[in-house]
Amino acid sequence: MIMKHQSSTSWTPLKKIYLLFLVVTLLLAACSIGQETGSQNKSSTPTEVSSVPSPSPAASSSQNPPPSPTATHISNSSSSSASANQNKHTNIPQFIRQEGDLSIPEVVHMVKPSVVEIIACEFENCSRGSSGTGSGFIIDKEGHIVTNNHVVEGARRVTAILYDGRIREAKVVGTDPLTDVALIKINDNNLQPAKLGDSSKAQVGETVVAIGSALGLMGDPTVTVGVISALDRAQEEPSTDPTQPGTNLYGLIQTDAAVNPGNSGGPLLNLKGEVIGINTLGARLTEGGVPVQGINFAVSINTAKDVVQEILQKGRVTYPYIGICTTFIYPEDVVRQNLPNVRGQLITPCAPGVPGVRPGTPAARAGLQEGDIIVAIDNHKISNESDFVRILREHEPGDRITLTIERNGKKIQKELVLAERPSNS
Repeated sequence: MIMKHQSSTSWTPLKKIYLLFLVVTLLLAACSIGQETGSQNKSSTPTEVSSVPSPSPAASSSQNPPPSPTATHISNSSSSSASANQNKHTNIPQFIRQEGDLSIPEVVHMVKPSVVEIIACEFENCSRGSSGTGSGFIIDKEGHIVTNNHVVEGARRVTAILYDGRIREAKVVGTDPLTDVALIKINDNNLQPAKLGDSSKAQVGETVVAIGSALGLMGDPTVTVGVISALDRAQEEPSTDPTQPGTNLYGLIQTDAAVNPGNSGGPLLNLKGEVIGINTLGARLTEGGVPVQGINFAVSINTAKDVVQEILQKGRVTYPYIGICTTFIYPEDVVRQNLPNVRGQLITPCAPGVPGVRPGTPAARAGLQEGDIIVAIDNHKISNESDFVRILREHEPGDRITLTIERNGKKIQKELVLAERPSNS
């Protein structure tokens, strides 16, 4: 009995273990089947996983249409960073980076031999009086150099220092205060002219490089880099005579490339190494004395080309003349000054007590009046004040033009014959 008891007692735990193992096995099998069933149910419901289902290849080719471009784009961006980077650049405007553009060091290396430092002295003996430093750039093998008028204005002696240290005395060939352009000349047989570009092709946002003798620092010229911030700006230059206003410059290129005293007359370059402007002035303070940053201006190279050509051909620059004082009406003027909401040149008094239509001029003979708004010249619409000046300067003294004028809300036309601008106006 004892043996039977022992035998019975020895087998009972094994049976229990076996039964427990069998139960656990069955439960695990059931859980596994449940998970597979749940997984199949989930994959068959696209909204549970993604708005874009992922059918089998066979089902995709036989039942579903090709995925839409949006779906393809989402797929590429999540699975391949290389494809994402490639797609990211496909819509960049062409003008940001064009074929043939150079790196900035390449631009500097290409143009540096054409840039000169200009020292303008009040007397022949520079040590006797004041002197100023500016910049310029060589435009031909004959030694002609373009710079700003204000760099050489009033100087008795002008000297150019070339990139390799050569010192050459310069002769002023001609100047034009209205555009702040001057042409000087040196004698040398080993000169590298700069390549002149076409500023009409310049675009806002384009990278530009400024080179010049900033602050008259000794040694190599200073290089700064920025973008074209705006085109066709108009700006009044500082006046050397406190009793008179400064010269208004038109068609300027605005840039945030740093321009400091000494940069005046130096080239503003595009990434092809072409001169597109002459660095001329920078804004430093507002009228209220607040410091200004990144607002600098260059005379366009197309303006300079016309001036240089006329100086070489005639020795001076002539301009057509109407005989009026005007200001362009911008939307801000409409708001702040309660002016008519019309884009054009408003004829205004030249100064307190000085009429806006000068007696004996083409404007007076044509019957123009203060308060008239010139909206077009020969049917060319005036979009800004630089437009007005540019269209006028395309004509010669003696040309007949037709002005479209808005007067008291009505448009009228006036014909007049352009005179030559007097030297004192």
